[in-house]
Amino acid sequence: MGMHFSTHAGGGIAGKIIFSVFGLFFAFMGSMFVKQEWNALQDIKAMQQWVQTPCTIETSKTEDAGEDFRLAVTYRYAVNGNTYTGDQYGKRRYLKAETIGEIKSAEKRFPPGKTVQGFYNPADPAEAVLDRPTVKDAKRSLGLTFIFPAFGLLFAGLPWMRGRSRKTAAKKERSARLFLIPFGSIFAAVGLLMIKPLLVDPMQKTQAAKTWNEVPATVVSSKVKSHDSDDGTTYSPYIAYRYVVDGSEYFGDQYTFMGGSSSGYDGKAEIVRRYPRNMEFTVYVNPDNPAESVINREASWTLLFGLIPLVFAAAGIAIIIAGFRAKGGSTPLDQKQAGEHVVALKGKSPKAKAVGLTLFAGIWGGAIFLILKSDAPILFPIVFGLFGIAIAAGAVHAILATFNPRPVAEITPGRIHPGTQVALRWRIGGRTERISSLTVSLQCLKVTTETRRSGSETRTSVIKTPIHDEELLQSSQQHGIAQQAVTFTIPADRPASRPGNHDGIQWQLIFHGDIARWPDMKEELPFLVYPQETNA
Repeated sequence: MGMHFSTHAGGGIAGKIIFSVFGLFFAFMGSMFVKQEWNALQDIKAMQQWVQTPCTIETSKTEDAGEDFRLAVTYRYAVNGNTYTGDQYGKRRYLKAETIGEIKSAEKRFPPGKTVQGFYNPADPAEAVLDRPTVKDAKRSLGLTFIFPAFGLLFAGLPWMRGRSRKTAAKKERSARLFLIPFGSIFAAVGLLMIKPLLVDPMQKTQAAKTWNEVPATVVSSKVKSHDSDDGTTYSPYIAYRYVVDGSEYFGDQYTFMGGSSSGYDGKAEIVRRYPRNMEFTVYVNPDNPAESVINREASWTLLFGLIPLVFAAAGIAIIIAGFRAKGGSTPLDQKQAGEHVVALKGKSPKAKAVGLTLFAGIWGGAIFLILKSDAPILFPIVFGLFGIAIAAGAVHAILATFNPRPVAEITPGRIHPGTQVALRWRIGGRTERISSLTVSLQCLKVTTETRRSGSETRTSVIKTPIHDEELLQSSQQHGIAQQAVTFTIPADRPASRPGNHDGIQWQLIFHGDIARWPDMKEELPFLVYPQETNA
């Protein structure tokens, strides 16, 4: 019975065309953003020719605009003996910010009666601004928009490039390595860079805030903010407050050190109801920086959001490892074994699997905790929870398996070819008395790749089929389990090793020990069988 491992391998002509049309549509939409930013750049370049002039502030007021705050300012200025009134701050009419602190700081820069420098359009003196946008920032925005059409064109051409890369297994593996390593590096870099601001900094501030000063404050704005996205609407509580330290007025809006938003409106609304407008309460202020304050300085479950970057980092590292493991379809046999008289066989360490599954189970458990804390539909915690139980069970199984006895095996000679008689001896370390029965087998696997077409889809399956499976020893005697030696012959009519992930021949010894009420011991020890003509 062959073991099938299926991977999707792209579609036929119809699938490629659909994929390419989607990519071209994405590129077209991206080009619209490019055009918009290009026009904005031309407008800003023209504004660089505007003439500087003194402007006297008449009114300056902070306004609550719902999702953000804005500064509404009016001013007067004179051009060629004529007096004008303006209300345009910059490229847009209002200066906007998500926090009241930023707007209040700007309001202090423009108090009524103060004279500041503005700019008016010489072609139309009635048009003026207080702040002139810079060409540098506009060019940066324009450059970022090129990413969208570039990705669209990449998606449009990707299916056709993949088709060419499948001409040979070697080309496919080289393409996989060239793609997976940079792609995984981006994922890992993003995850590692975000760990500090999303996890380390909030934890450090939470600890430091235990010594901050208690200061009276007054609520100036209290509301639930909504944030729309493709995945739905999320919410966050927003409490803006005013406080005084050493005679200076400050504004803050930090509820906890862990920002962000999540689904579930009711919980956020309850927080907002506890802080109505004009309510007096106590905030915690950093004595070294009075502009930094927080309402709730206690550690909360929201800190677990900081674990999310670990998912990106782990995924990126896994992709990088997969890229480095990608090998060509046909590689020369390792000559090191042939040069040895006695060859030590090694299997894969069970620790790597146990550590990987444990980390994944921990991250998945954190995700389940966040789901339970949110107002997500009941189906979400059920599905995620069942999958989490399976992951946890796998992690426990892998951890227990690391305590199993493990065989240390040697074969003689190293230069093995079909028809060669091989001497095998082994010693099993650890508590071998736990093994009730040991089976040692010789196995040869044929690795092939099958491609099936169904309509416009193509599916590629990597199949491992045993072409030789021979039991060398079966023992339930402790002296035969702990250490033993046997001889066997590689059948002359069986093929030599041909390493390859998609088309090859693999030889291995399998040690299978039955352990009651515990994960069984199972070790696969690969070795090489050289062709008859090998002279190494």
